[in-house]
Amino acid sequence: MNDKIAILLSTYNGEKYLREQIQSLLEQDFKEWNLYIRDDGSTDRTVDIIEEFCKNHTNIYFISDGKNKGAAISFMYLLSIIEADYYMFCDQDDFWFKNKISTLYKKMDNNAITPELIFSDAKVTDEYLDIIDDSFWNYNKVSPNLLLEKPEYIAVYNSTPGCTMMFNRALKEHLQDYGEKVYMHDWYVMIKAARFGVLKCVRQPLMAYRQHQNNVLGARKVEWLERFAKILKIKKTIKEQIRIFQFCNKYCNINLLNFYILKFKFNILRFKK
Repeated sequence: MNDKIAILLSTYNGEKYLREQIQSLLEQDFKEWNLYIRDDGSTDRTVDIIEEFCKNHTNIYFISDGKNKGAAISFMYLLSIIEADYYMFCDQDDFWFKNKISTLYKKMDNNAITPELIFSDAKVTDEYLDIIDDSFWNYNKVSPNLLLEKPEYIAVYNSTPGCTMMFNRALKEHLQDYGEKVYMHDWYVMIKAARFGVLKCVRQPLMAYRQHQNNVLGARKVEWLERFAKILKIKKTIKEQIRIFQFCNKYCNINLLNFYILKFKFNILRFKK
């Protein structure tokens, strides 16, 4: 079976917000999609919720092996086994606006054989979906222009959450060498898109990017004070940056000196008014 659009969702102890997220998918104004869910070893009621939705909806599928692979590998595993024309990553705790799928789909080149990825803005909200910032790009100081005008910056910063993306099957063909230690699935996909394909963006928020105390990763309000705090924790910062460099070097072939030069330039531009 080859889907029009495959939505890939990896869950882990997501019972609190999962039902609301899946319901937001069911209320999309574009209906030609299937949802594939892989649970990464939840110990709460997440699996019960998934099975309930699968029982009541023929376009929702549960892929279960009971293993904990980590979010990045879990998402990439789903991508590797599902055939579709277009793919979207979905997080368990966000909320998609009704026009999210249709807006991204309309912007895709439907006849393209070239790898293509399109991403949108998002509204940053608290756990109750009350708005913290109308723009993830503003909140996180990651103007899409930085990436669209200079794609090489993807080698030093993961500027686009996977939940804001749609990409085509042609790009998937380049996503075969991720390995078991891939740092982040969405960053890996963006690197490949910038290297081999076409990047586009929709300059409007199409989802609520929910922030709560159990976020593993999430939006952070980025300010100079936060940059200074990293300097104070220099050993931890360097260790993490080396890990990131090793990941980026594998797919971008960038040496350590150029990595830090590019990273310095990128952070200056982020805060430039």
